Amino acid sequence: LCTKKLKKKKKKMETQLKWYQNICLVVLWGIFLLISITPRCFRYYILKPFLAMLLILSHYRHRVIEENMAKSFPEKSKQEIGRLVRRYYIHLAEVAVDIISLVGASESRKDRAVEWTNVQELKEKLDGKDWIAMGGHYGCWEYLPLWSRNQRENTFMSVYHPLKNKVFDMFFQRIRKYSNNIVLIPMRNTISYYLKHRNQGIILGLLSDQSPALRADTHWFRFLNQDTAFIDGAENIAMKYKLPIYFAYTTRVAPGKYKVRMDQIYDGKEEVSKNEITQRYAHHLEEMIKEQPELWMWSHKRWKHTPEGQERRFGTCTLEK
Repeated sequence: LCTKKLKKKKKKMETQLKWYQNICLVVLWGIFLLISITPRCFRYYILKPFLAMLLILSHYRHRVIEENMAKSFPEKSKQEIGRLVRRYYIHLAEVAVDIISLVGASESRKDRAVEWTNVQELKEKLDGKDWIAMGGHYGCWEYLPLWSRNQRENTFMSVYHPLKNKVFDMFFQRIRKYSNNIVLIPMRNTISYYLKHRNQGIILGLLSDQSPALRADTHWFRFLNQDTAFIDGAENIAMKYKLPIYFAYTTRVAPGKYKVRMDQIYDGKEEVSKNEITQRYAHHLEEMIKEQPELWMWSHKRWKHTPEGQERRFGTCTLEK
């Protein structure tokens, strides 16, 4: 029943594209499909360096990247930050190749992309139950929904932020359908969808490291040497509906290949204070970033909001020391 609904929804969304947008989507998919079937050595040792060179020469968001890194690692010299910026460009090129490689990917290629280190442990605890999988824009974040292949009796609710460009939005929706038990839910519909399907084995896949909208009750944490706000939706859902939360601790082991361990940061029962779960998430994310800093998405304007801005606008400010 779930698969039928998804097919109807997908067909309805495709018909919303104008005729020329459908042509663009077909052409884009066709080009990336041709690239994805080329040998791995071509994709990661020829295409990836070429894309990295384009990013470096174009100085893609260079000022934003450099400023974010310098503030996050004040102990590093200008030369060290420069090398880290170049490594980030190389990683960004690799993520692009990872995503292209998912177009029309075989089942075996999907399985080889990620080594999940504690699958059996989680299956014994969580099969048929609702829980939250939290990750960040780290490594190839598009791999997180691949967990759905481990728990096929559960439904993986992949929450995403719709893109303004409808062609690319539809393109990424097609890519993210790794398994029949994945549903793609726009961020604004997260709560409404979950309430309709709760207690049916729902896995909420959430990336919570982007900059949230500034509110009067925004809470600030010390993260990477800066006062940082986090999206707190996962914490609010977990505490209200007693859902366990697992953090996807990711390590890159080879080009296009990662090892992921699901670490529990909340069991769904523990009595915790407000913001404690988000604090744990921030801590795990920071520790992961420090291991391989070039793997995080530094080109995002992560710190566009500040406690000072909140105080000017709302007259309130809460800092986590």
